[in-house]
Amino acid sequence: MFTRATKLACLLLVGALATWAQAPSDRPLAQLIAEARIAVPPTQPKTRLAPNLVDVTTLEPALKLEIGYATADNFLHAPVYNEAKAFLQRPVAEALVRVHRALRASGYGLRIHDAYRPWWVTKVFWEATAVANREFVADPAKGSVHNRGCAVDLDLVHLATGLPATMPSGYDEMTPRSYADYAGGDPVARQHRDLLRAAMEAEGFKVLKEEWWHYDHFSSVDYPILNIPFEAIRDRSAELARSGQLLLVTTSGWNEAKAQLQRFERKNGAFVAVGTPQTAWVGKAGLAWRTDEGAPPPPVAGPRKREGDGRAPAGILTFGNMWGYAPSAPAGVRFPYRMATDCDRCVDDPDHADYNKILTLPTAKAPVTWRSGEYLRMETEHYRYLVVIHYNDLRPVKGAGSCIFLHVAPPPGGGTAGCTALPAEDLLELLRWLDPAQNPLLIQLPESALEAARAAWNLPSSLLPAAR
Repeated sequence: MFTRATKLACLLLVGALATWAQAPSDRPLAQLIAEARIAVPPTQPKTRLAPNLVDVTTLEPALKLEIGYATADNFLHAPVYNEAKAFLQRPVAEALVRVHRALRASGYGLRIHDAYRPWWVTKVFWEATAVANREFVADPAKGSVHNRGCAVDLDLVHLATGLPATMPSGYDEMTPRSYADYAGGDPVARQHRDLLRAAMEAEGFKVLKEEWWHYDHFSSVDYPILNIPFEAIRDRSAELARSGQLLLVTTSGWNEAKAQLQRFERKNGAFVAVGTPQTAWVGKAGLAWRTDEGAPPPPVAGPRKREGDGRAPAGILTFGNMWGYAPSAPAGVRFPYRMATDCDRCVDDPDHADYNKILTLPTAKAPVTWRSGEYLRMETEHYRYLVVIHYNDLRPVKGAGSCIFLHVAPPPGGGTAGCTALPAEDLLELLRWLDPAQNPLLIQLPESALEAARAAWNLPSSLLPAAR
Protein backbone atom coordinates (compact mmCIF):
# COMPACT_ATOMS: atom_id res chain seq x y z
CA MET A 1 0.00 0.00 0.00
CA PHE A 2 1.32 3.41 -0.92
CA THR A 3 1.73 5.98 1.83
CA ARG A 4 0.47 9.51 1.32
CA ALA A 5 4.05 10.76 0.97
CA THR A 6 4.75 8.15 -1.71
CA LYS A 7 1.63 9.12 -3.62
CA LEU A 8 2.64 12.77 -3.50
CA ALA A 9 6.16 12.00 -4.62
CA CYS A 10 4.78 10.06 -7.56
CA LEU A 11 2.59 12.95 -8.50
CA LEU A 12 5.58 15.23 -8.45
CA LEU A 13 7.70 12.85 -10.54
CA VAL A 14 5.09 12.43 -13.28
CA GLY A 15 4.58 16.17 -13.49
CA ALA A 16 1.00 16.07 -12.27
CA LEU A 17 1.36 18.97 -9.87
CA ALA A 18 0.12 21.52 -12.37
CA THR A 19 -3.13 19.67 -12.92
CA TRP A 20 -3.89 18.30 -9.45
CA ALA A 21 -6.93 20.55 -8.93
CA GLN A 22 -8.60 20.45 -12.32
CA ALA A 23 -12.35 20.07 -12.08
CA PRO A 24 -13.59 16.48 -12.44
CA SER A 25 -16.74 17.59 -14.27
CA ASP A 26 -17.44 19.70 -17.31
CA ARG A 27 -19.38 22.28 -15.30
CA PRO A 28 -17.75 25.72 -15.51
CA LEU A 29 -16.48 27.36 -12.34
CA ALA A 30 -19.19 30.03 -12.52
CA GLN A 31 -21.83 27.30 -12.35
CA LEU A 32 -20.11 25.59 -9.41
CA ILE A 33 -20.05 28.92 -7.55
CA ALA A 34 -23.70 29.66 -8.33
CA GLU A 35 -24.76 26.22 -7.09
CA ALA A 36 -22.61 26.43 -3.96
CA ARG A 37 -23.95 29.85 -2.98
CA ILE A 38 -27.50 28.53 -2.69
CA ALA A 39 -26.56 25.18 -1.13
CA VAL A 40 -27.34 24.55 2.54
CA PRO A 41 -24.49 23.86 5.02
CA PRO A 42 -24.61 20.66 7.07
CA THR A 43 -26.81 20.52 10.16
CA GLN A 44 -24.67 20.87 13.26
CA PRO A 45 -25.14 20.74 17.02
CA LYS A 46 -25.39 24.00 18.95
CA THR A 47 -21.96 25.37 19.80
CA ARG A 48 -20.81 26.97 23.02
CA LEU A 49 -19.82 30.42 21.75
CA ALA A 50 -21.61 32.96 19.58
CA PRO A 51 -19.57 33.86 16.50
CA ASN A 52 -17.81 37.23 16.44
CA LEU A 53 -15.83 37.66 13.22
CA VAL A 54 -13.44 40.59 13.01
CA ASP A 55 -11.11 41.90 10.32
CA VAL A 56 -7.68 41.06 11.74
CA THR A 57 -6.10 44.16 10.21
CA THR A 58 -8.34 46.36 12.35
CA LEU A 59 -6.61 44.88 15.40
CA GLU A 60 -3.13 45.05 13.89
CA PRO A 61 -2.73 47.17 10.72
CA ALA A 62 0.87 45.95 10.30
CA LEU A 63 -0.29 42.45 9.41
CA LYS A 64 0.39 41.70 5.75
CA LEU A 65 -2.26 40.16 3.50
CA GLU A 66 -1.65 38.07 0.39
CA ILE A 67 -5.15 36.74 -0.28
CA GLY A 68 -4.73 34.74 -3.48
CA TYR A 69 -8.37 33.66 -3.52
CA ALA A 70 -9.33 37.28 -4.20
CA THR A 71 -7.26 37.11 -7.41
CA ALA A 72 -6.62 34.56 -10.14
CA ASP A 73 -3.41 33.49 -8.35
CA ASN A 74 -4.81 30.28 -6.88
CA PHE A 75 -5.42 26.69 -7.93
CA LEU A 76 -8.77 27.60 -9.53
CA HIS A 77 -7.08 30.32 -11.60
CA ALA A 78 -10.01 32.65 -10.90
CA PRO A 79 -11.11 34.94 -8.06
CA VAL A 80 -13.38 33.38 -5.44
CA TYR A 81 -13.54 36.18 -2.85
CA ASN A 82 -14.96 39.59 -3.71
CA GLU A 83 -12.39 41.36 -1.58
CA ALA A 84 -8.97 40.67 -0.09
CA LYS A 85 -9.91 40.40 3.58
CA ALA A 86 -8.93 38.18 6.50
CA PHE A 87 -11.60 37.58 9.15
CA LEU A 88 -11.25 35.46 12.30
CA GLN A 89 -13.20 34.94 15.49
CA ARG A 90 -12.12 37.72 17.83
CA PRO A 91 -10.19 35.53 20.34
CA VAL A 92 -8.39 33.83 17.44
CA ALA A 93 -7.56 37.17 15.83
CA GLU A 94 -6.25 38.50 19.14
CA ALA A 95 -4.04 35.42 19.54
CA LEU A 96 -2.70 35.91 16.02
CA VAL A 97 -1.85 39.53 16.77
CA ARG A 98 0.15 38.36 19.79
CA VAL A 99 2.08 35.97 17.54
CA HIS A 100 2.85 38.77 15.10
CA ARG A 101 4.10 41.06 17.85
CA ALA A 102 6.18 38.32 19.48
CA LEU A 103 7.97 37.66 16.16
CA ARG A 104 9.15 41.27 15.94
CA ALA A 105 12.06 40.48 18.25
CA SER A 106 13.34 38.04 15.63
CA GLY A 107 12.87 40.52 12.78
CA TYR A 108 9.82 38.84 11.27
CA GLY A 109 6.11 39.45 10.88
CA LEU A 110 3.15 37.45 9.62
CA ARG A 111 1.67 37.36 6.13
CA ILE A 112 -1.85 35.92 5.84
CA HIS A 113 -2.98 33.94 2.80
CA ASP A 114 -6.43 32.90 4.03
CA ALA A 115 -8.50 32.94 7.21
CA TYR A 116 -12.29 32.64 7.58
CA ARG A 117 -13.70 30.91 4.52
CA PRO A 118 -17.48 30.80 3.89
CA TRP A 119 -18.83 27.25 3.68
CA TRP A 120 -19.93 27.71 0.09
CA VAL A 121 -16.28 28.26 -0.91
CA THR A 122 -15.34 24.94 0.70
CA LYS A 123 -18.04 23.32 -1.42
CA VAL A 124 -16.63 24.94 -4.57
CA PHE A 125 -13.13 23.68 -3.75
CA TRP A 126 -14.50 20.16 -3.25
CA GLU A 127 -16.50 20.14 -6.47
CA ALA A 128 -13.65 21.66 -8.48
CA THR A 129 -11.07 19.11 -7.31
CA ALA A 130 -10.49 15.76 -8.98
CA VAL A 131 -11.70 12.87 -6.85
CA ALA A 132 -8.21 11.42 -6.56
CA ASN A 133 -6.95 14.64 -4.99
CA ARG A 134 -9.77 15.44 -2.57
CA GLU A 135 -7.58 14.52 0.38
CA PHE A 136 -6.13 18.01 -0.07
CA VAL A 137 -9.45 19.85 0.42
CA ALA A 138 -12.06 19.81 3.18
CA ASP A 139 -15.24 17.79 2.74
CA PRO A 140 -18.18 20.26 2.77
CA ALA A 141 -20.35 17.58 4.38
CA LYS A 142 -18.20 18.04 7.48
CA GLY A 143 -17.11 21.65 7.01
CA SER A 144 -13.67 22.96 7.80
CA VAL A 145 -12.03 24.93 10.59
CA HIS A 146 -11.73 27.77 8.07
CA ASN A 147 -15.56 27.81 7.97
CA ARG A 148 -15.59 28.32 11.74
CA GLY A 149 -13.27 31.34 11.53
CA CYS A 150 -10.60 29.56 13.57
CA ALA A 151 -8.05 28.54 10.91
CA VAL A 152 -5.45 30.68 9.21
CA ASP A 153 -2.98 30.08 6.37
CA LEU A 154 0.17 32.16 6.68
CA ASP A 155 3.93 32.53 6.37
CA LEU A 156 6.62 35.03 7.41
CA VAL A 157 7.96 38.29 6.02
CA HIS A 158 11.21 40.09 6.84
CA LEU A 159 10.31 43.30 8.67
CA ALA A 160 13.40 45.07 7.36
CA THR A 161 12.54 44.54 3.69
CA GLY A 162 8.90 43.48 3.63
CA LEU A 163 9.89 40.50 1.50
CA PRO A 164 8.61 37.01 2.22
CA ALA A 165 10.90 34.63 4.07
CA THR A 166 11.90 31.46 2.23
CA MET A 167 9.86 28.40 3.14
CA PRO A 168 10.25 24.70 2.23
CA SER A 169 7.45 25.01 -0.37
CA GLY A 170 5.10 27.53 -1.87
CA TYR A 171 1.69 28.19 -0.38
CA ASP A 172 -0.86 25.58 -1.50
CA GLU A 173 1.90 23.48 -3.07
CA MET A 174 0.80 19.86 -2.71
CA THR A 175 4.08 17.97 -2.57
CA PRO A 176 6.05 16.29 0.22
CA ARG A 177 7.69 19.68 0.80
CA SER A 178 4.37 20.98 2.16
CA TYR A 179 4.44 18.60 5.14
CA ALA A 180 5.08 20.24 8.50
CA ASP A 181 7.85 17.72 9.27
CA TYR A 182 9.53 17.69 5.83
CA ALA A 183 13.24 17.24 6.50
CA GLY A 184 14.73 18.06 3.11
CA GLY A 185 15.43 21.18 1.13
CA ASP A 186 16.96 24.46 2.29
CA PRO A 187 17.84 24.40 6.02
CA VAL A 188 17.18 28.17 6.29
CA ALA A 189 13.68 27.65 4.89
CA ARG A 190 13.07 24.92 7.46
CA GLN A 191 14.27 27.27 10.21
CA HIS A 192 11.72 29.87 9.09
CA ARG A 193 8.98 27.21 9.08
CA ASP A 194 9.95 26.02 12.55
CA LEU A 195 10.13 29.58 13.91
CA LEU A 196 6.59 30.18 12.67
CA ARG A 197 5.40 26.93 14.22
CA ALA A 198 6.93 27.66 17.63
CA ALA A 199 5.38 31.15 17.71
CA MET A 200 1.96 29.89 16.66
CA GLU A 201 1.92 26.97 19.09
CA ALA A 202 2.74 29.34 21.94
CA GLU A 203 -0.65 31.01 21.37
CA GLY A 204 -2.80 27.88 21.09
CA PHE A 205 -2.55 27.10 17.37
CA LYS A 206 -1.83 23.66 15.94
CA VAL A 207 -0.28 23.05 12.55
CA LEU A 208 -1.93 20.76 10.00
CA LYS A 209 0.58 18.01 9.38
CA GLU A 210 0.12 18.08 5.59
CA GLU A 211 0.47 21.87 5.32
CA TRP A 212 3.09 23.85 7.20
CA TRP A 213 1.14 27.07 6.52
CA HIS A 214 -2.23 25.93 7.92
CA TYR A 215 -2.96 26.48 11.64
CA ASP A 216 -6.10 25.66 13.61
CA HIS A 217 -6.88 27.39 16.89
CA PHE A 218 -7.86 25.23 19.84
CA SER A 219 -11.18 27.09 20.23
CA SER A 220 -12.56 25.88 16.89
CA VAL A 221 -14.92 23.35 18.50
CA ASP A 222 -16.71 26.23 20.24
CA TYR A 223 -17.84 27.95 17.03
CA PRO A 224 -20.35 26.97 14.33
CA ILE A 225 -19.78 26.43 10.63
CA LEU A 226 -20.56 29.77 8.98
CA ASN A 227 -21.64 30.65 5.47
CA ILE A 228 -21.53 34.45 5.66
CA PRO A 229 -20.13 36.19 2.55
CA PHE A 230 -17.28 38.64 3.08
CA GLU A 231 -19.34 41.57 1.87
CA ALA A 232 -21.89 40.99 4.64
CA ILE A 233 -19.37 41.18 7.47
CA ARG A 234 -19.46 44.69 8.83
CA ASP A 235 -18.34 45.73 12.30
CA ARG A 236 -21.20 47.60 13.97
CA SER A 237 -19.21 48.06 17.21
CA ALA A 238 -19.12 51.86 16.93
CA GLU A 239 -22.88 52.03 16.41
CA LEU A 240 -23.49 49.68 19.31
CA ALA A 241 -21.01 51.55 21.50
CA ARG A 242 -23.12 54.71 21.21
CA SER A 243 -26.25 52.90 22.28
CA GLY A 244 -27.41 52.26 25.82
CA GLN A 245 -30.68 50.54 24.91
CA LEU A 246 -31.55 47.79 22.44
CA LEU A 247 -34.84 46.30 21.33
CA LEU A 248 -34.60 42.78 19.92
CA VAL A 249 -37.64 41.79 17.87
CA THR A 250 -37.60 38.20 16.61
CA THR A 251 -40.03 36.03 14.69
CA SER A 252 -40.08 32.26 14.24
CA GLY A 253 -39.60 32.63 10.47
CA TRP A 254 -39.40 35.07 7.58
CA ASN A 255 -43.12 34.82 6.84
CA GLU A 256 -44.39 35.13 10.42
CA ALA A 257 -46.16 38.29 11.57
CA LYS A 258 -46.20 37.52 15.29
CA ALA A 259 -42.99 38.47 17.07
CA GLN A 260 -41.38 38.67 20.48
CA LEU A 261 -39.82 41.89 21.76
CA GLN A 262 -37.11 41.82 24.42
CA ARG A 263 -35.52 44.95 25.92
CA PHE A 264 -31.81 45.26 26.74
CA GLU A 265 -29.90 48.05 28.47
CA ARG A 266 -26.23 48.66 29.05
CA LYS A 267 -25.02 47.90 32.56
CA ASN A 268 -21.33 47.91 33.50
CA GLY A 269 -20.36 47.92 29.83
CA ALA A 270 -22.53 44.96 28.77
CA PHE A 271 -26.10 44.63 27.51
CA VAL A 272 -28.45 42.76 29.83
CA ALA A 273 -32.09 41.84 29.36
CA VAL A 274 -34.58 43.92 31.32
CA GLY A 275 -38.33 43.53 31.82
CA THR A 276 -40.46 40.71 30.52
CA PRO A 277 -40.74 39.76 26.83
CA GLN A 278 -43.65 41.39 25.02
CA THR A 279 -45.72 40.15 22.11
CA ALA A 280 -45.36 42.31 19.02
CA TRP A 281 -46.40 42.19 15.37
CA VAL A 282 -44.37 42.98 12.28
CA GLY A 283 -45.49 43.01 8.65
CA LYS A 284 -48.45 40.81 7.79
CA ALA A 285 -46.14 38.98 5.35
CA GLY A 286 -43.29 38.84 7.87
CA LEU A 287 -39.82 40.36 7.59
CA ALA A 288 -37.43 41.22 4.76
CA TRP A 289 -33.83 42.46 4.72
CA ARG A 290 -33.32 46.19 4.45
CA THR A 291 -32.77 47.55 0.95
CA ASP A 292 -32.40 51.25 1.74
CA GLU A 293 -29.20 53.22 1.22
CA GLY A 294 -26.38 52.09 3.51
CA ALA A 295 -28.01 48.79 4.45
CA PRO A 296 -25.39 46.10 5.06
CA PRO A 297 -25.56 43.10 2.71
CA PRO A 298 -27.68 40.32 4.23
CA PRO A 299 -25.61 37.83 6.26
CA VAL A 300 -27.91 35.00 5.12
CA ALA A 301 -30.44 34.54 2.35
CA GLY A 302 -33.91 35.96 2.85
CA PRO A 303 -36.56 38.21 1.26
CA ARG A 304 -35.56 41.76 0.33
CA LYS A 305 -37.75 44.69 1.40
CA ARG A 306 -39.76 46.46 -1.30
CA GLU A 307 -42.69 48.88 -1.36
CA GLY A 308 -46.06 47.27 -0.71
CA ASP A 309 -44.76 43.80 0.14
CA GLY A 310 -46.35 43.74 3.59
CA ARG A 311 -43.00 43.00 5.26
CA ALA A 312 -41.18 44.93 7.98
CA PRO A 313 -37.49 45.72 7.43
CA ALA A 314 -35.03 43.32 9.06
CA GLY A 315 -31.74 44.67 10.34
CA ILE A 316 -30.49 47.37 12.72
CA LEU A 317 -32.65 50.50 12.80
CA THR A 318 -32.91 53.74 14.77
CA PHE A 319 -35.80 55.88 15.96
CA GLY A 320 -37.02 59.36 15.07
CA ASN A 321 -39.70 61.62 16.54
CA MET A 322 -43.04 60.68 18.05
CA TRP A 323 -46.53 61.55 16.79
CA GLY A 324 -49.90 61.03 18.43
CA TYR A 325 -53.51 62.11 18.72
CA ALA A 326 -53.18 64.02 22.02
CA PRO A 327 -51.96 67.63 22.32
CA SER A 328 -48.87 66.47 24.26
CA ALA A 329 -46.85 63.32 24.79
CA PRO A 330 -47.98 60.86 27.49
CA ALA A 331 -46.38 61.43 30.87
CA GLY A 332 -42.90 59.95 31.12
CA VAL A 333 -42.28 59.76 27.36
CA ARG A 334 -39.11 61.58 26.30
CA PHE A 335 -39.30 61.49 22.51
CA PRO A 336 -39.77 64.84 20.73
CA TYR A 337 -43.52 64.93 20.18
CA ARG A 338 -45.97 66.40 17.69
CA MET A 339 -49.75 66.04 17.58
CA ALA A 340 -50.96 64.63 14.27
CA THR A 341 -53.78 66.37 12.42
CA ASP A 342 -55.85 65.62 9.33
CA CYS A 343 -53.24 67.60 7.35
CA ASP A 344 -50.30 65.27 8.05
CA ARG A 345 -49.37 62.63 5.48
CA CYS A 346 -46.53 60.21 4.84
CA VAL A 347 -46.00 59.86 1.08
CA ASP A 348 -45.72 56.22 -0.02
CA ASP A 349 -45.80 56.82 -3.78
CA PRO A 350 -42.33 55.58 -4.91
CA ASP A 351 -42.46 57.69 -8.09
CA HIS A 352 -43.03 60.97 -6.25
CA ALA A 353 -40.25 63.43 -5.35
CA ASP A 354 -41.43 63.42 -1.72
CA TYR A 355 -41.43 59.61 -1.41
CA ASN A 356 -41.20 58.53 2.24
CA LYS A 357 -41.45 62.07 3.60
CA ILE A 358 -43.93 63.29 6.22
CA LEU A 359 -45.60 66.44 4.91
CA THR A 360 -48.16 68.84 6.40
CA LEU A 361 -50.76 70.14 3.94
CA PRO A 362 -52.16 73.65 4.26
CA THR A 363 -55.66 72.15 4.67
CA ALA A 364 -56.99 68.63 5.03
CA LYS A 365 -58.51 68.75 1.54
CA ALA A 366 -55.64 70.49 -0.24
CA PRO A 367 -54.85 68.94 -3.65
CA VAL A 368 -51.88 66.57 -3.78
CA THR A 369 -49.70 65.27 -6.61
CA TRP A 370 -48.87 61.84 -5.19
CA ARG A 371 -50.84 58.68 -5.86
CA SER A 372 -50.84 57.48 -2.27
CA GLY A 373 -50.11 58.82 1.20
CA GLU A 374 -50.58 57.60 4.79
CA TYR A 375 -52.78 59.68 7.11
CA LEU A 376 -50.95 60.18 10.41
CA ARG A 377 -54.25 60.77 12.17
CA MET A 378 -56.43 57.77 11.46
CA GLU A 379 -59.98 56.84 12.39
CA THR A 380 -58.55 53.80 14.17
CA GLU A 381 -56.22 53.69 17.17
CA HIS A 382 -53.21 52.48 15.17
CA TYR A 383 -51.37 55.79 15.30
CA ARG A 384 -52.46 57.04 18.73
CA TYR A 385 -48.82 56.49 19.71
CA LEU A 386 -46.39 56.45 16.79
CA VAL A 387 -42.59 56.68 16.68
CA VAL A 388 -40.84 57.00 13.34
CA ILE A 389 -38.42 54.16 12.55
CA HIS A 390 -35.62 55.55 10.41
CA TYR A 391 -35.78 53.47 7.26
CA ASN A 392 -35.17 54.68 3.70
CA ASP A 393 -35.72 58.28 4.76
CA LEU A 394 -32.30 59.95 4.46
CA ARG A 395 -31.96 59.58 0.69
CA PRO A 396 -34.95 57.40 -0.22
CA VAL A 397 -34.33 54.52 -2.62
CA LYS A 398 -37.25 54.22 -5.02
CA GLY A 399 -39.40 51.24 -4.12
CA ALA A 400 -37.38 50.18 -1.05
CA GLY A 401 -40.30 50.81 1.32
CA SER A 402 -41.75 53.76 3.18
CA CYS A 403 -43.64 55.02 6.23
CA ILE A 404 -42.16 52.54 8.71
CA PHE A 405 -43.29 53.20 12.29
CA LEU A 406 -43.48 51.75 15.77
CA HIS A 407 -47.19 52.03 16.60
CA VAL A 408 -50.26 50.62 18.33
CA ALA A 409 -51.66 47.21 17.39
CA PRO A 410 -55.34 47.40 18.35
CA PRO A 411 -57.01 44.16 19.52
CA PRO A 412 -56.89 41.42 18.44
CA GLY A 413 -53.46 42.28 17.02
CA GLY A 414 -52.17 40.90 13.76
CA GLY A 415 -49.71 41.88 11.09
CA THR A 416 -49.08 45.40 9.82
CA ALA A 417 -48.37 46.88 6.40
CA GLY A 418 -44.65 46.84 7.25
CA CYS A 419 -44.36 48.47 10.66
CA THR A 420 -43.72 47.07 14.14
CA ALA A 421 -46.66 47.22 16.54
CA LEU A 422 -47.57 46.41 20.14
CA PRO A 423 -50.79 46.61 22.17
CA ALA A 424 -51.35 50.16 23.41
CA GLU A 425 -50.46 49.56 27.07
CA ASP A 426 -47.33 47.56 26.18
CA LEU A 427 -46.24 50.21 23.70
CA LEU A 428 -46.77 52.99 26.23
CA GLU A 429 -44.66 51.10 28.79
CA LEU A 430 -41.96 50.65 26.16
CA LEU A 431 -42.02 54.32 25.15
CA ARG A 432 -41.60 55.43 28.76
CA TRP A 433 -38.55 53.19 29.04
CA LEU A 434 -36.91 54.31 25.79
CA ASP A 435 -34.59 57.28 26.17
CA PRO A 436 -33.56 59.08 22.95
CA ALA A 437 -30.41 60.28 24.76
CA GLN A 438 -29.34 56.60 24.98
CA ASN A 439 -29.42 56.22 21.17
CA PRO A 440 -31.74 53.19 21.30
CA LEU A 441 -31.49 50.66 18.47
CA LEU A 442 -34.11 48.33 17.04
CA ILE A 443 -32.74 44.97 15.89
CA GLN A 444 -35.35 42.78 14.24
CA LEU A 445 -34.95 39.56 12.29
CA PRO A 446 -36.04 35.91 12.29
CA GLU A 447 -34.49 33.79 15.01
CA SER A 448 -32.89 31.62 12.32
CA ALA A 449 -30.84 34.61 11.10
CA LEU A 450 -29.71 35.83 14.52
CA GLU A 451 -26.42 33.93 14.76
CA ALA A 452 -25.37 34.88 11.23
CA ALA A 453 -26.21 38.52 11.97
CA ARG A 454 -24.30 38.33 15.25
CA ALA A 455 -21.19 37.08 13.46
CA ALA A 456 -21.48 39.54 10.58
CA TRP A 457 -22.26 42.63 12.63
CA ASN A 458 -20.50 41.84 15.92
CA LEU A 459 -23.72 41.91 17.91
CA PRO A 460 -23.33 41.35 21.68
CA SER A 461 -23.32 37.69 22.71
CA SER A 462 -25.89 38.52 25.39
CA LEU A 463 -28.43 39.57 22.75
CA LEU A 464 -30.69 36.53 22.89
CA PRO A 465 -34.48 36.19 22.61
CA ALA A 466 -36.26 34.92 25.69
CA ALA A 467 -37.46 31.33 25.51
CA ARG A 468 -40.81 31.11 23.75
